[in-house]
Formats: sequence, C-alpha cells, structure tokens
Amino acid sequence: MPSAEAGGWPRDKGETLLILTNLVDRADGYFDADRQRQSGGHFYKDELAAYIEYGATDRVTLVGRFAWQNVDQLSGGRRDAAQGFSASELGVRALIWRRDDWVVSGQLSHFVPGEGENVTNQPLGQGEGAFDLRLLVGRALPRDGFLDVQLAHRARDGRYLDEWRMDTSLGFAISERWSAMVQSYSVWSAEETRPGLPEFDQHKLQFSVLRTVGEVDYQIGVILTPSGRNALDERAAVLSVWRRF
Repeated sequence: MPSAEAGGWPRDKGETLLILTNLVDRADGYFDADRQRQSGGHFYKDELAAYIEYGATDRVTLVGRFAWQNVDQLSGGRRDAAQGFSASELGVRALIWRRDDWVVSGQLSHFVPGEGENVTNQPLGQGEGAFDLRLLVGRALPRDGFLDVQLAHRARDGRYLDEWRMDTSLGFAISERWSAMVQSYSVWSAEETRPGLPEFDQHKLQFSVLRTVGEVDYQIGVILTPSGRNALDERAAVLSVWRRF
C-alpha cells in the first residue's frame, strides 16, 4: 500500500517519493467562538502542491512541500485575494526506533512564508517563519494496513500564536490494486488570545481511495470539517498522484 510508505516510515537510501496534489477547497460558513456554525462570507482556494521525500540514508529522510495557490476570501465585509506560493516546508525526519510492525520517528521542519496562506485566521500573505517539531508513530496492520499518528508543536515567529497539531492516518487494502484511507487533521492554538489573534481550533476528516496502475498510484478523496472554533467550515476535493523513484 503506497500510503503506508509515508508518515513515520523512512525512505530507503537514495529513494524518492513524489506526491502531486490538486485541491479544490470551498467554504461559505464558519464556526464561531461557541463552536456554532454560522453562514456568511466565502472562501475559495485552488491549490497545486508537490510533496517530496528523499532518503539521505536508511535512517534520515529529507522532506519538502511547495504549494501554488489561488485564494479568494470574503469575511466581515473585507475581501482578500492572493495568487502565489503558500508557506513552503523544508524538513528532516530521523528514525528513532523500529521493531517488528512499529516505527517511531522525529521530524523538524522550517516553514518559509509566501504570498498565500501562511497563518490560520490571518490575511493572506501575513505571517513570518515557523518551526514544526513532530513525533511520528506508525504501526503496520494485517492485510497491508497501517496506522500513523503524528503529534506536533508549531512555533511561529513574531506575534502569531503557536499551535498544537495532531494528524492521523488509517489505511487498508480493498483488493490487490485498490486501497482506502481515512485521515484526520487537527490544529489548536497553543497560546492565549491576543488583539487580532483569537484562540482557535479546527478538525478535518479526509476520506479517499487509491488505485495502483503500474508504478503510479492515483488518489481521490473528499475533506470535511465536522467541528471548529473561530475557524472555517471547509469542504474540499483532492486528487493526488504518487510516484516512487
């Protein structure tokens, strides 16, 4: 299963994983400070992203993510639009421990701000750099399944609120060429509110299927936002292409 080769699992030395993703993301409402959904405004984002992993050694993997966005949003009567790169990620992941079906890794990434989305709940193009320290725990499951859990603290430069993050992925094979994956992405502000910077949290679910064709894997899925606080209620469609070299 291709998805089990990402997350906490290291790349083999000299191996490259490339994932190209096209995302269409929309919102016409948001979750207020009491977690109640409210209508109003809009959020349109079209994004083309490239995620890359490279095995520097059998224990050290270099990672990067670069995304080109076209974003248009209207909130509180103010319209904001941008076209360009969002925050770009450069990082290194190191294998800490591996035994039988278990793997534990640590990852440190630096985020370089761009013209698009850099910081949650802030105008496009705003935000400085950030460092993300992440613990990744993976377990291989029967029938080519896997579970990957990632816990992270993202420290932001300047006045912006630091964040706690938790990402989980559960994958399983449906047949020889088909597999399915359920993922969750959660973020919480890690500091108390400041003027213009409210505390927030947002929780997304992604459901997708993958089809293997030769050495290429195609992934199609949808993203929902079941809950949040001071955050958008987003709906998105995802199409990804996985390739290993």
